[in-house]
Amino acid sequence: MLPNLNAKGKRKYERSTWLNFNTKEIALISVLSSAWIISEIYLGVIIGQVTHVHGITERLVGWFLMLVLAEISGKFGRVSTMAAIAALATRVIRRSALEGLIVGLGYFLGGLTFDLLFFIPVVNKFKGKTQNIWILTTSIISGVVALIPYLFLKLSVLGIYGFIAFTPQYAYSLVKGTILSVLGTLAGMPFLPQIKACSSRTRT
Repeated sequence: MLPNLNAKGKRKYERSTWLNFNTKEIALISVLSSAWIISEIYLGVIIGQVTHVHGITERLVGWFLMLVLAEISGKFGRVSTMAAIAALATRVIRRSALEGLIVGLGYFLGGLTFDLLFFIPVVNKFKGKTQNIWILTTSIISGVVALIPYLFLKLSVLGIYGFIAFTPQYAYSLVKGTILSVLGTLAGMPFLPQIKACSSRTRT
């Protein structure tokens, strides 16, 4: 049983509404997915060339949009859907199709993890600083999960000894990706009061 939010911004529990996407939710997911895809395809290339750091846009924009969508919709499944759409649209065009799909799977699992943790029933009781800490914790865990499929791919290709040899590189990628995910979430947190104020319109 997963939580929804009522007009006052408080979560309530419903058994099946998370399975039903209304027209506003579909439109919202479409818009935010498009924003994620466009930013990754175009802005991501520019930022990558300037900074020589891969994945900045994917993480910053992606986790920012996850938080925004979770708060606006107030229902489980919307973030996972957006992550799946963005992952499919941006990963199938990569030069290495297999690696692209594996990385895309990671982003989907990251979105699913964010979704699950954000809508744990007990979280409804969190307020103020406790709520903010949980949101950041959700961002950290989902950010770590997003890299796991890629690490398993490398382990299967390199073998255990080859994988161990590249452990410092993978540790750097894990730390970098997690920090960027948290920064994306932090960027969205100041907007939560405004989001909660207008979110009831999307849920009707």
